[in-house]
Amino acid sequence: MQATMPNHRHANEASRSMELLTRIAKGWGQRAQVKQREPDLHYDAERPDFLEKLLPFHMHPLYQALDEHTKRQVLAAGWIIYNEKTVAIELDIVSPACQDILYDNVPGLDNEWAKEIVCETLVDEAYHLLLVKNANRLTRAHRELSHIRVPQFALVRQMQQEQARHVADWAPMLVRLSTAVVSEIFISDYLHQLSEEESIQPLNRATVAAHRHDELAHSKIFAELTRNFYQALSSSQRTFFAETLPKSIHWFADKELDLWLDVLQQLGVRHAREVIEDCREINQVALDRVDYSGVVRLAEDVGILDTREGLAAFERASLI
Repeated sequence: MQATMPNHRHANEASRSMELLTRIAKGWGQRAQVKQREPDLHYDAERPDFLEKLLPFHMHPLYQALDEHTKRQVLAAGWIIYNEKTVAIELDIVSPACQDILYDNVPGLDNEWAKEIVCETLVDEAYHLLLVKNANRLTRAHRELSHIRVPQFALVRQMQQEQARHVADWAPMLVRLSTAVVSEIFISDYLHQLSEEESIQPLNRATVAAHRHDELAHSKIFAELTRNFYQALSSSQRTFFAETLPKSIHWFADKELDLWLDVLQQLGVRHAREVIEDCREINQVALDRVDYSGVVRLAEDVGILDTREGLAAFERASLI
């Protein structure tokens, strides 16, 4: 399928975008956390592992009535879940999207600088996996939570279900790419609260801060990659990507209540189902927990919101 011709404004923006990506790629050696000193792995068992306000049920009276030991275990589980979501994003979404680019499956990104910055991103993501797996290993050992298993995240499940709905051979790639773009733009904000929180475990704060440092660059990288590949898509592919992007925002914003029910039951928390069911209606997808303005700006910049289909998709998703 041949790509339609982009207008001159967007074509010029794509050219400037590639120049910016080239500069970012050249600065990787000084920026990347994998090149820096690793966080101290000392564990302070007196500090909580996670912020209570980040639990999707933290205001529920049955949670508030739990004893302090159980609350501490729930917070530790929250930290483990937080890290395992990083693992899922890196392994199931971002890394496969990067592989699509390296295999020349993404139009407009078949140049060497795009591939170099994608390779650098893959190194960063592998280091993030090491950071969070080390943090979870220590948390499980110190909090006696080696038995806790985290189910599949709704973010990944919903992406995979959307991929399976379409017959075009390029559709799964664009669904994955849309989800990767949204995840990489959102994740630095997602990490922000813990990266500067003095009350939690110092190791956890340092782990998140190191991760966020890289993701601030990744957010820019994936926005600029989008400026390049979107203009190279065919008309039908552009429409498909425009309609998928707002769906990806909702998938990322899901508060993972089914997963939390499973984990609370593994912890033996009393009234776990009642707590989760009471929260389900208001918390299933909470757009107020993510700042999606960056994705809306990107959609506007690349021309998605100039199209009838793109504008309608963002309006249906209550994003504009």
